[in-house]
Amino acid sequence: MLEIIRKNAASWLMKFILGAIVVVFIFWGVGTFRSQRLDVMAKVNGEKILVEDFQKAYNLTVERLRRMYGGTLPDALFKQMNVKEQVLNQLIDQALIRQEAKRLGISVTDKEIQQVILNIPAFKQNGMFDVRLYQMALRNAGLKPADFEQQLRQEMITRKLQTVMAAGLHCPDFEALSYFKYKNAEIDVDFVKVNSSDCISSVNATEKELKSWFESHKEQFRTDPQIRLKYLLFSKKKFEASANVTDQEIRNYYQEHKEEFRVPEKRRARHILLKVPQDANETVVEAKKKELLDIKKQIEKGKSFSALAKKYSEDKASGKKGGDLGFFSRGMMVKPFEEKVFSMKKGEVSGPVRTRFGWHLIKLEDIRPERTKPLKEVRSLIAKRLKEKKVKKMVWDAANKAYDTIIEMGGLEGYAKTAGMKLKETGLFSRKRPAPVLGYNPSVLDMVFSLDKGELSSLLEVPEGVMIAELVEKRPPYIPKFEKVKSQVDRAFTQEKARELCLKRAKDILGFSKKEGLNAAAKKYGLKVEDTGLFKRTDPSAGGKLPGPVVKGALSLSEKKPFPDDVYESGGTFYVIHLKAFKESADPERFKEEKKSIKAEIRKRKMETAFSGWLKHEREKAKIEIVRKP
Repeated sequence: MLEIIRKNAASWLMKFILGAIVVVFIFWGVGTFRSQRLDVMAKVNGEKILVEDFQKAYNLTVERLRRMYGGTLPDALFKQMNVKEQVLNQLIDQALIRQEAKRLGISVTDKEIQQVILNIPAFKQNGMFDVRLYQMALRNAGLKPADFEQQLRQEMITRKLQTVMAAGLHCPDFEALSYFKYKNAEIDVDFVKVNSSDCISSVNATEKELKSWFESHKEQFRTDPQIRLKYLLFSKKKFEASANVTDQEIRNYYQEHKEEFRVPEKRRARHILLKVPQDANETVVEAKKKELLDIKKQIEKGKSFSALAKKYSEDKASGKKGGDLGFFSRGMMVKPFEEKVFSMKKGEVSGPVRTRFGWHLIKLEDIRPERTKPLKEVRSLIAKRLKEKKVKKMVWDAANKAYDTIIEMGGLEGYAKTAGMKLKETGLFSRKRPAPVLGYNPSVLDMVFSLDKGELSSLLEVPEGVMIAELVEKRPPYIPKFEKVKSQVDRAFTQEKARELCLKRAKDILGFSKKEGLNAAAKKYGLKVEDTGLFKRTDPSAGGKLPGPVVKGALSLSEKKPFPDDVYESGGTFYVIHLKAFKESADPERFKEEKKSIKAEIRKRKMETAFSGWLKHEREKAKIEIVRKP
């Protein structure tokens, strides 16, 4: 509808239709008109998934992803993730879960939800639920309480349903022991690396070879679709001078948002750390604790904590500074360490404290009590925030008003002349390299790339303000002439041939190694043998020595088959690997200690597998109707 209106805004027919729409709004109200719109996204066994619910879930997902990627989500990655389809599929799964829960009589009461919310640590202050913290946390996440509580209800129903499905699952002792041995087994791998970059100098391409290669790889050089826009920009800078903020507005904001300016209690501590592996046996654990107690005796005799930290602490970063960790608040340190620090008195030295890193001695140096920043300290920040809000409103008001006039006048040029604004152009750009004025907002790029020639966009929020754009040119993808991309062809050809040469070399090394051994092969080819040392199956990088895919291959080796069938590649480097040693762990005492947690872990995995299989089966037999494509 919007596209038709934009394209035909100047026609008498469109003006008549627009007038009719206004009459409908006046006499029947917005709600009646809106109710006629297609507001159903999908149906799952008759249950409706509304567009409004989809949009909420989509917006929250996009915002979460943007935060994960530092505020900007690359367009290519956004497309690759297929977020809209993922969100719709998630909503369909949730509907199936609700329906099965209802069939089984599983529900979640308001009281249960309330109890969970009251116990979420992020919403507590001094151990008590704080409604202001709750509201502020939801506001920062872009959520209304009703939306958050609905999400929580869905999660709790899902967990209850999973629990019911897991009722018949169990893990016998032999299965737990088998997993314990598997998880704790250690392997030692030696390997040689063959880098593709080392083979580049061996590739010499002729013009004829490059042209021939280009002909068979043309698609690789096909350009991306490109467009060119003309646009009017309603810049935030234009309104900054007139967006004045009064003292009363600043005071009001401060009073209404005091929680934002609360600074939690902070404490400054020093520590001496003696590292202990998490899987260390009791003898090692106690020996390290005794070492730390001996260090504490030196402190009690008057030795400097700082000097001893420099000498003994195995936390090298803080050890250089006498164990000083600076000021920190709750939630910044591991739990046992934090609990001890926040229970100590200034100047006190603790006894040994165990964390996943090892044993610590802690000295509390200083305490900064909780406080709320005074108005004078945050006045400029509040003024800036309020000014930005006013400017944004003024920009949007001006752009909305202009858009109505542009529709009536039938285009940007007439309005630009009347309003004395400068009509600008972008030049050709693609999604991967958008025009600077647009920024990297996927929704903005979706809009402008969906336009037809001569079509107006809706209002677009861009870094500098608000834009109204018109598509001037749309250039489809094309394959450039060889001469235009010769340097790119040369680079791609060289990299491919270098990879082929190095792959052959790596395979030759593997073949020779199987006959004469890895050391002999390395010597023959002038390469260095490297060694991972013993590492557990649960270590995905072999102590940082190997990339994930190579570690996965290494774990398939055995004493009967110490060499793999093929070489492994990661990041342009080929790995020839060999199982050097295998060490099985079957400590009965340690298994006895871990058996309960191992069984719980196996049962959890079984539950996840069973639930995933059930959900897949439900989707296959469900009547799912996609009313509107995401």
